[in-house]
Amino acid sequence: MSPVYTIHKIRLTNRMGPGVSETDPGSNWVRRQFNRLTRNIRCRISGEPNAIKQPDLFLNKFSAQTFTDPEEPLYQAQSSKLFCGLKLAFDPTQSYHYHWLAMVSLAILYNVVFVIGRAVFWELDNLTFVWFILDYLCDAIYVFDTIIHMHEGYLEQGLMVKDPKMLRRYYLKSDAWKYDFVSLLPTDFAYFWWRPGSCDYKRLPCPVILRLNRLFRLPRMWEWFDRTETATSYPNAFRICKVVMAILVLIHWNACMYFAISYAIGFGTDNWVYNLTGSRNESLAHQYIYSFYWSTLTLTTIGETPQPEIDAEYLFVVADFLAGVLIFATIVGNIGSMISNMNVARVEFQNKMDGVKQYMAFRKVSGELEARVIRWFAYTWAQSGALDEENVLSSLPDKLKAEIAIRVHLDTLRKVRIFQDCEPGLLEALVLKLKLQVFSPGDYICRKGDVGKEMYIVKRGRLQVVADDGKTVLATLSAGSVFGEVSVLEIAGNRTGNRRTANVRALGYSDLFCLAKRDLWEALADYPDARNTLTERGCQLLRKDGLLDEAVFQNAHSTQQTLEETVVKLETTVEMLNNRLEGLISRVGEEQEKLKQRMNKIETRVLDETDEDDTDSEDVTSLQASELRSDVVRGCDISVYGDLPASSTQDTSLMLLSNPIMPARERGYSFSAERTPGLLRLTTEPRSKSLRIKRHNKDV
Repeated sequence: MSPVYTIHKIRLTNRMGPGVSETDPGSNWVRRQFNRLTRNIRCRISGEPNAIKQPDLFLNKFSAQTFTDPEEPLYQAQSSKLFCGLKLAFDPTQSYHYHWLAMVSLAILYNVVFVIGRAVFWELDNLTFVWFILDYLCDAIYVFDTIIHMHEGYLEQGLMVKDPKMLRRYYLKSDAWKYDFVSLLPTDFAYFWWRPGSCDYKRLPCPVILRLNRLFRLPRMWEWFDRTETATSYPNAFRICKVVMAILVLIHWNACMYFAISYAIGFGTDNWVYNLTGSRNESLAHQYIYSFYWSTLTLTTIGETPQPEIDAEYLFVVADFLAGVLIFATIVGNIGSMISNMNVARVEFQNKMDGVKQYMAFRKVSGELEARVIRWFAYTWAQSGALDEENVLSSLPDKLKAEIAIRVHLDTLRKVRIFQDCEPGLLEALVLKLKLQVFSPGDYICRKGDVGKEMYIVKRGRLQVVADDGKTVLATLSAGSVFGEVSVLEIAGNRTGNRRTANVRALGYSDLFCLAKRDLWEALADYPDARNTLTERGCQLLRKDGLLDEAVFQNAHSTQQTLEETVVKLETTVEMLNNRLEGLISRVGEEQEKLKQRMNKIETRVLDETDEDDTDSEDVTSLQASELRSDVVRGCDISVYGDLPASSTQDTSLMLLSNPIMPARERGYSFSAERTPGLLRLTTEPRSKSLRIKRHNKDV
């Protein structure tokens, strides 16, 4: 035995494990497959991951965290006494619910196709044992689907309700339970009186027609169609398949109706109905194929069909023609719009490229430049399909847009050093401001001495940092490289100002993320640590090239610290002034309330004294009271009203200007009835002549 064979034998034995010989590879393979299958089943049932996957720390730092349901009983699955203590609560957003709907849809489609077919074509219904198995398997699926349907969770206040009692109550309030109940009616009990397999060409329809109530569960299949159309990445292709299936089902039902009408009129009675004579016409295949062919010609109004001969035949053909015109016109229109929508992106891209080519031809652009533009369009379409990411994601919130962008550009962002330790909020803000630009081979991204308004991150491709002669290559940049940040940071002491310090040229087609200067500073305004880190890196690059004036940089740094301290002091002072202003406003309000109370007391006292006069002098007294009120208002101190709000001060000034009779009292003098008794003795001449005579007689 050669040593090579011995070594190979030892390695094979070690790989297979102890107790397994090299002469039994089949049993070892079966054992491994069985273990893998059981592990997959166990992981699927328990919900645990199949394999231990190393966590991506960079991605987990920015991705959304998953939270468990609240501890409230409403949002927790409880044991149901009605179903043997099982915790019945199904989340309709999970994948297992979608797969279950697919199984229910297959059962519904089976009933849609075969119930009417078996009811008309008697030879198809003769396979009684096979149909019994399939029928009651679909009925079992219906029963389980009813249980699942009544325990499907729904959203309340943004949370999934999982309490079985609430779920059943919600289910009974909807119309879904009616359709489920009708579809579960045990109409098969009629088989005891109407035996299956007892139909032939003399006796139709077959007893399976009793199972037509199973079609009331069609809304569940439509729900699966909607879910699939929403979840699939090819919605237009799925819509076309759905329309084709609907066409086939309509033609199938119409074929069965034609065969049933032929039985009702009588097989072979005229040229329009189906003719059973002949061994070939008696076969099931020929019966169905001919009926399907006739139905297709009638509904699509293509080709010639036998001429009807009696009124019933004419009515059925007219109804078929009308249904074909309406239904197929709608279907063909939908298919046309679907096909056009499938190529809408390509059509828009082609229109843009044609417009650019027409412009270059009109402006007589050189052939070389035109070829470069066409190659750029071709590369853009090949890489991204000319997808406008901003318009596509414009309807999403910023949080989801940022998370999608991070996952899409994960490989690039992970290589960028400034993003390694930055805060999640800063990365989200920067990712939303990145603009993708595509450069052709030989394009200069920036030249030395240009004004820097953007910084760049290489996503795909290779770039060269070249000297002024354009030939000497100083460095090569690849995916994840960052350049141009020195010009947009505005570092004090930079001898070049905000000018570019190098020439960067694309070696091939290169995809770069562009971050504008304004967007960068808006993002860094709330993250001083990241700003300091980026500034320090820029300083290192400038020191390396000898372009940083240390004295100016230190002076600007100290000045910035002084300005920050001054801003803090100003904020403190403004806050203190605001507090004092609020106190003054409250005091003005209190003084105003006191003044109103004093005015009310004066009015009450005047009214009490006027009530003691006799009835003849009521007009005089009321006139005196009104005159007294006007005099009191005119005599109020202007300094007191100066503390009131602007509106009150203006009203008082108008009163004083309109009635300048009494002089203003001195500041500090209390305007009250006790200190100014003359106010109560003020009299005015009555307007009425009779009142003046009475008053004169009283004085005399």
